Parts: sequence; C-alpha cells; structure tokens
Amino acid sequence: MTELKGQAQRGANTRRAIVDAALDVFAVRGFRSSALGEIADKVGLTPAGILYHFGSKEALLVAVIAERDRRAGDLITGLTGLDGDRGLDSLHELLRIAELCEREPGLAALHTVLQAESFEPGAPAHDYFHERSRFVRGAMAHFLADCQRRGEVDPAVDCDAKAREIVAFLEGAAVLWLVDRSLSLVELYRTYLATFVASVTPPSG
Repeated sequence: MTELKGQAQRGANTRRAIVDAALDVFAVRGFRSSALGEIADKVGLTPAGILYHFGSKEALLVAVIAERDRRAGDLITGLTGLDGDRGLDSLHELLRIAELCEREPGLAALHTVLQAESFEPGAPAHDYFHERSRFVRGAMAHFLADCQRRGEVDPAVDCDAKAREIVAFLEGAAVLWLVDRSLSLVELYRTYLATFVASVTPPSG
C-alpha cells in the first residue's frame, strides 16, 4: 500500500511539473505554436510521456488554464470584492487584479495569448473564454445595478453598456502593459477607475 501511495505521489508531482512547464511555454508561444517536445524537454520526459499523463495536448491546455486561474484568482480576487452595499468605492478592489498581474506577468501573458487564440468557435479554449467573458460582464452589470438602486449611479446610466466598457478596459490595459512593461498597470487601473466612477455618478453626487 505504501508503494502505491508513493507511485501516486510521484505521478501527481510529474503532472504538476508538466503543467508548470506548459504554463511557461504556452505563455510565450501560445497553444497552437507550442510543441509537446519543448514541454517534455523541460521536465525530462518524451512527448509520449506527457500524453501518458494527460491523454492529449487539449487536455493539457485545460489543466494549464485551471492552474492559471488557481494561481491568479483574478475573478475571485476582483469580482468578489465588488459589493453594491459598499457602493462604488469597492470598484477599487479591482486594483488587486493589476497587482497580481504585475507580480505574475507570466500568468497575465498566458491569459492574453490563449484568449487571442480562442476567437474561433472551434478553438480548444473558445468555450472557456466565451463563458468567462459573459460571467465577468454579468457580474459587473449586477454590481452597477445594485449601486444604481442605492442612488450612487445615475439612473440614466446603462449598466450593461458600462459593464462592457469596463471589461474592455481590463482586457485592453493588460495588452498595453504586456507590450510596454515600463508602464504601471496599477496606475492605469487607478486612473481609469477614478474616471469611470466620475462618469457614472449622479450630478448631485
């Protein structure tokens, strides 16, 4: 029994090492341009060895995305900090997403590269990014509607449209920062959020 536990542990360790290596390779080359051989070289395996553990390159992609989300936690970190009862000030919780990206640029690059490859409906990660985008927009629209009911957002504001606007900023800011790391993503967020709050606040507010 002890030997079986040891084998299981070694297998789990190998899978983690493969995912870590694939995360780095996918972040640089994307999914389509990455070869299993390059990932295998990083962990001392053959491409067949990787397929033994994951079955297919697509299954490895799913594992990499799951690991990326586990590490970054951007949806949980940012969106669960939004609270209509606390008002628009809680929008500044989104700064934590920028802080995470600056600490882990490889994760930010991975997200952006894989998302760009997922535009076509047949792409392996298309459904994931499609549903993720719908979730983020919906959560943001719900938050703004709560603030609107509290009187902190102008009644004339279209919450769905503003949700699309802010999500477009979040995605675009990440690309801008990845292209030019001399910029501060945190400052980009801070400046935009201040402008956004001013744009939705009632004139009397």
